[in-house]
Amino acid sequence: MKENEWIVLDGIVDKVLWWWMYSVILDGWMQVRAKPKWRLVRSRIKIVMGDKVQVELNEIDPTKWYIIYRL
Repeated sequence: MKENEWIVLDGIVDKVLWWWMYSVILDGWMQVRAKPKWRLVRSRIKIVMGDKVQVELNEIDPTKWYIIYRL
């Protein structure tokens, strides 16, 4: 396994929090806080409540969740 390998999961945005943070529900039971990757911010892709998104988790630091794709 590579050192910087990411785990990718699907979720639904539950709330829009302050300062580019979002509350995302994964698989209907786990709630995490995530922020968009720079690619989404640079492309000015808006994320609103109810959007389906893909989030990734770093195996080394499990507190860092990032939204990588808006479905």
